[in-house]
Amino acid sequence: MLMILAALCAGAFATTGVLWFSGAGGASALASARLNKLREAEASLPTADTKTSLRRRGSVNFAGITLLSGTLAANWTKDLERAGLTLNAKEYLVLRIVISVVLTTLLLAVAPIPLLAFAGLPLGFFATGFWLKRRKISRLHKMEAQLVELLQMLSSGLRAGFGLLQALEAAGEQTQAPLQTEIRRTLRDTAMGASVEQALTSLNDRVGSPDFDIVITAILIQRSVGGNLAEILDNVANTMRERERIRGEIRTLTSQQRLTGYVIGGIPIGLLLVFMMISPEFTSLLFTDPLGRMLLGAAAVSEVLGFAVIQKIVNIEI
Repeated sequence: MLMILAALCAGAFATTGVLWFSGAGGASALASARLNKLREAEASLPTADTKTSLRRRGSVNFAGITLLSGTLAANWTKDLERAGLTLNAKEYLVLRIVISVVLTTLLLAVAPIPLLAFAGLPLGFFATGFWLKRRKISRLHKMEAQLVELLQMLSSGLRAGFGLLQALEAAGEQTQAPLQTEIRRTLRDTAMGASVEQALTSLNDRVGSPDFDIVITAILIQRSVGGNLAEILDNVANTMRERERIRGEIRTLTSQQRLTGYVIGGIPIGLLLVFMMISPEFTSLLFTDPLGRMLLGAAAVSEVLGFAVIQKIVNIEI
C-alpha cells in the first residue's frame, strides 16, 4: 500500500513538473514577444531631441541657446503682419538689438556718467516695441476708417449683379492702402485655391479688428443660411456710421475733461521749471539730496498714475 502511494506521489510530482516547465516556457515566450513589441513601439517614438525640436518649432536659436520662444515669435510675426511690415520675428529681434546697441553707443558719447549710458539697452529695446505697437494701431485705424466706404461699394456691386469676389475685386481697385493691400491678399488666397470662407477668416486674423470681425461674421453667416447680402452690408455700414457719430459726440463732451487732465498734469512740471529759474539753489536739493530724489520720484509716479486714471475715465468705449 505504501509503495502504491509513493508511486502515485512520484507520478503526480513528475506530471506537475512537466506542466510547470512547459507553462514556464510558454509564459517566457509570451513575455519575450511582448517585450519585443514594446521595444519596437519605443523605437518608433520620437527621441528627446525630436521632442525638443517639435516643442521649439518656430523659435529663434543661436549657438544652441533659445533667444526667442515659439509663442513669442508667433506673436511678433502677427504684430509685424498687422503693422504692414515685411520683417520676420528673427529680423525684428535683430533690429531691436541693433537699435539698443546704437542708442547705448550714442549715450556713451554724451552721458556724463558712463553707467547711465547702459540704460539705452532696455530703452532702445522697448522703444522699438512701442513703435511697432503704435504703427499697428495707426494702420488698424486707417483700415477701420475705410471699412464703411468698402461696405458701400460691396453693396453697390452686389446690387449690380456681381458676385462677392467680383464686387470685392472692384472695390479693392477703388480703395487706398492699407485696406487695398489686404483685399488683394484675400483675392490672391482664393486664386491659389482657398475657399472664400478660408480667405475671409485669414483676413480677419490678419487685421484683428472688431469691426472687421462683425463684417466677416455677417458674410460667413449669410453664405451659410442665405439672405440678401447687400442689405446685410448696408445695415452693418449704417451701424458703424452711427457708432462713429456717437464717438464724435463723446469726444466733444469729454474734451473739457481731457484738457483738464493735461492742465493738471502739466502744472507741477511747469512750477518745477519756474522754481528752477527763480531759485536754483532751492530746487537743486531735489536732485542732490537723497530725500529730495525720493520725493521727486514719488511725484513723477503720482503724475503718471493721475494722468492714466483721467485718460481711463474719459476714454469711453462704444
